Amino acid sequence: MNKFEFYKYEGNGNDFIIIDSRNNDSYNRLISNNIFNIRRLCDRNYGIGADGIIFILNPDYNNDSRMIIFNSDGSEAEMCGNGIRCMIEYLNNQENSLIDKFEYKIETKAGLKVAKYNSGKITVRMGKPIFENKLIPTTINKNNNELLTDKFNYKNFKEQGYTVGMGNPHLIFFVDDLALISHKELGPVFENNNLFPEKTNVHFCQIINSKKIIVKVWERGAGSTLACGTGACAIHVAARKLSKCEEKTSIILPGGELCIEWNNTNDEVLMTGIANKVFEGSFTLT
Repeated sequence: MNKFEFYKYEGNGNDFIIIDSRNNDSYNRLISNNIFNIRRLCDRNYGIGADGIIFILNPDYNNDSRMIIFNSDGSEAEMCGNGIRCMIEYLNNQENSLIDKFEYKIETKAGLKVAKYNSGKITVRMGKPIFENKLIPTTINKNNNELLTDKFNYKNFKEQGYTVGMGNPHLIFFVDDLALISHKELGPVFENNNLFPEKTNVHFCQIINSKKIIVKVWERGAGSTLACGTGACAIHVAARKLSKCEEKTSIILPGGELCIEWNNTNDEVLMTGIANKVFEGSFTLT
């Protein structure tokens, strides 16, 4: 019987099971174990319940740690904005954390991410937005202000969609009335659209004013969630490119607010938000 410790954290309602695999072999033991079922562990009725699982590993280079993340459907993701905030909050909460530790450097499959921790607020440098179709990836090749764009139709939904990469793919729609959008019906249709060879996250957005955007989220591999950090960044970038928002914007997700900042240049996108510990425990594999 193998027993594994875990920690449950949430960022804007986007929740994760965190397994600290630094200086131990828990990651290798679990990944190589054919009865380790990510879907079941993330199931809210039969498991712990989460939008995904984060493994914290020793870094490959001179950084603080490495992040491996799996969606609730078992697929691996490149990165997750809310997930990395949860991971940083966990690292900050550890008893062996240095009191003056304000900066964290985290290795991810979407590159190195640097975060600042200040009085409970976590600001992450999320990297530069990606506009090249091969890197997003997407087969869309029409362009509007650097944004790759195409018309999407499904039943009565007929809207222009914009795609931005943030280390993972995002499809963004700006609509007049978000209340009329059934994202749980439309989300899986567009997630699996053949224009996205690795599927895509899908976001339905309503511009309230130049400083505020409200959103419904459909995440690739997780479905309807309360928040998506990389998605909030992609939404801001798309809105900024289309002159729909200012340099700093509040993205209002079902689970709460994220502050996104980007100056429409070649700089990195900044995401600021909070994360919280929910509980901790253990599970066994027999």
